[in-house]
Amino acid sequence: MNPLFETVQLEGNSCFKTQHFECGYLQDDHSWHYHPECELTFIVKGKGTRFIGDSVEHFDEGDLVLIAPNIPHCWANNNKDEHNEIVTMQFLPTCLGDDFLNSPDAHVLVEMFSRAKRGMQIKGNVAAQVGQLLISLHEKNGLSRLSGFIEILDLISQSNDNSLLSSELYAIDNSEFHSGRMRKVMEYIQAHLIDEIRQTDIAELVHMTPQGFSRFFRATTGRTFVSFVNIVRIMEACRLLVSSEEDITTIAFECGYGNLSNFNRRFMEQKNCTPTEYRNNHSLIATNPE
Repeated sequence: MNPLFETVQLEGNSCFKTQHFECGYLQDDHSWHYHPECELTFIVKGKGTRFIGDSVEHFDEGDLVLIAPNIPHCWANNNKDEHNEIVTMQFLPTCLGDDFLNSPDAHVLVEMFSRAKRGMQIKGNVAAQVGQLLISLHEKNGLSRLSGFIEILDLISQSNDNSLLSSELYAIDNSEFHSGRMRKVMEYIQAHLIDEIRQTDIAELVHMTPQGFSRFFRATTGRTFVSFVNIVRIMEACRLLVSSEEDITTIAFECGYGNLSNFNRRFMEQKNCTPTEYRNNHSLIATNPE
């Protein structure tokens, strides 16, 4: 399923938006989506499964995650009777101004935004501190609200107790993926996963020589075209393993692998487990998060 684009309405002239809400079944009003704003999400109450890019993990109370713009994401309940309380903060990474971000004092913020391209879970005492600040921030206004926003960013940027969630594919410049040549490349790859994907065909699609396209692609993604296609194929396989009941051979074929042994080998290289182990592990998360 392709993620839906979500329009975030900022509050008046504020540079960020906060929401503090309670709900039942998250899937009723929370779909797989993306938006051009960063998002910080704190789980006050509730548990379930969190999807960030190609990361699928259990979440529980106290979970705090920062994601960069345009990363598809959603949170889902495992039980329709669950009670959820969530606080979010959404903001553009440039909301404090380009001059500020280019200053030496903001270097740690720029690094934080870069890490958040893969989705970043903040842990330990910082997560608890930021969670409480988020809750109180929703009730503030004026300069105290702005200073609380900056304090939250500062705490997260200084924290060493965090982990990256999605694969390295998401660390590639999002602006390249959503415009121009790379958008055409991604659309072609996703539409032809089941087929043989040849670099010469892609080069012709974007009106480049094979040699020029190879240089462009490595400069943009940091890897070869063949290895990139394998990442996209395995990402799709992971999605199908978690979201469908199709047998593994069928999934391998749908993702462009002509034989099961090659699929298993490529899957192990990227995920350090077999497709069966991956499906079983995430099935356990979805049905029995305890």
